[in-house]
Amino acid sequence: MTSPTPAQDFLCEVADLAGFVDDVLAMPRGSRWHWPSYYLFYVEVDRLAGLLMRLRWLFESPPEQEEADIANALFAQIDKCQQAIVGWLSHMWRNTRTGTEQTAAHERMEAHVHPKSGWYQLFRERHRTGRMSVDGATLERAVLGIDAHSSRDHIPYTSAECMIRYQSFDLGAPGMMAALAHAAEHAQTRLGQTLAAMGTLLVEYCTIEDLRFPSSR
Repeated sequence: MTSPTPAQDFLCEVADLAGFVDDVLAMPRGSRWHWPSYYLFYVEVDRLAGLLMRLRWLFESPPEQEEADIANALFAQIDKCQQAIVGWLSHMWRNTRTGTEQTAAHERMEAHVHPKSGWYQLFRERHRTGRMSVDGATLERAVLGIDAHSSRDHIPYTSAECMIRYQSFDLGAPGMMAALAHAAEHAQTRLGQTLAAMGTLLVEYCTIEDLRFPSSR
């Protein structure tokens, strides 16, 4: 049986994903920076921020009936959104690698989001933001962490499997729902910092013509 997980570990993967996005923003744009793709990437990160807000509201004022169904439907949306962001990270990495020196951050990103990386494949297959039991008593998660010290070598599938963290939260424990709401708010704030930086970059460098003629660059 999975041991209870501290509430502050809830949504810990959001900071990892935001960190990867921050690394993308720090990469030289050059001629291969495709603004229509970047805009869609921005939209997906913004969508995740909105879903995290909804999740925080759910834990702050959980419904008395059909709680598990509502929560699991929201978790499924977050799963899909996080997987899409990982896909966009892979796409943006490919579009920036020719104009980027092999910095540690760039190599770390390659190790994780290259399509042949076991981490990339496993995130899309087995990472689960959360699943609430039918009775609403427990919340289970399967979180794929990152290797902060990895080189550009692709993370093997078997190694990625060892990076999965299984988390369990006792929703009936005193103060647990409020603590999870706080953790969701913290994740939303962290992602919001990255989203604001993405928006600033978009306003400063992207033109309407860039978006009107997406195949021109």
